[in-house]
Amino acid sequence: MECARPAPILIWLRGMRAPFFSASIVPVLVGGAAALYASGRFQWGFFLVTLVGMVALHAAANMSNDYFDHKSGCDPHNPARTIFNGGSNVIADGLLSERAMLIGIALAYAIGIACGLFLALAMGPQGWVVLVLGLVGVAISLAYTAPRVLLAGRGLGEAGIALCFGLLAVQGTAYVQTGAFTWPGLLASLPVTGLIVAILWINQFPDIAADHAVGKDNLVVRLGPARARWGYYALLALAYLPVIGGAAGGVLPPWALLALGGLPLALRAASILHRHYAESAALLPAQAATIQAHLVTGLLLALGLLLGSLL
Repeated sequence: MECARPAPILIWLRGMRAPFFSASIVPVLVGGAAALYASGRFQWGFFLVTLVGMVALHAAANMSNDYFDHKSGCDPHNPARTIFNGGSNVIADGLLSERAMLIGIALAYAIGIACGLFLALAMGPQGWVVLVLGLVGVAISLAYTAPRVLLAGRGLGEAGIALCFGLLAVQGTAYVQTGAFTWPGLLASLPVTGLIVAILWINQFPDIAADHAVGKDNLVVRLGPARARWGYYALLALAYLPVIGGAAGGVLPPWALLALGGLPLALRAASILHRHYAESAALLPAQAATIQAHLVTGLLLALGLLLGSLL
């Protein structure tokens, strides 16, 4: 008996990997809160356009990644696929054609670029910075798994994700609001940066064999699972030590320490990874906990910055 075909909207949401949009929403929330704390200014219109543009570019990057991983055979031939790693496989499963996916990628990029152009024009002379940041983000997202460039296969994919969904996303959002880069914005970007790379990092463990088979030799592949697990601890240090240091040094408000509420989730994930780094099925709770740590830490950090600006 054939299974019913999912509704088109559900197919596209799966293709865009919409459940993971927290990776693009959280940095915008943190960046907006950091701007308010640093300057006392907040422009709702700019914020909403930034949010739509960031999510659109995230969707484009996800679909682009899936398209190129499908063409290389990486995702379809990955026996360790889970809900967290291995791509959406909407093309391999016959839900979308390659042409439809390319159209979706183009539309998503068009929306994201349109939002960037609007912000650049609305900001006047300072808008060129937004254009530069946007172009860097688009270039990295395309180059992440594109043939020949393949940042993910050169050990540069992690740095690209750190920039797109961490440093540039938070600081770019804050810049749109204030027209300047600030120390609170920089420190607030580091927890988001560390944890978004931690998500990528832990999701690469089950994919080691499939990635290596197609030349997608990311840092986890290059280090090997036993050594790569220590990198997860370094990413947690990047995420949480700046919050403590920033609050202690007065760059961030004491309320920013609320972000440490996500630390238990991150430590739980680290513990599981340390013990079960070679067991794909056993890593599922750690993968889930890492995503939760990113979301909880980011939301609490944004709340702490908001409270710091109001109290």
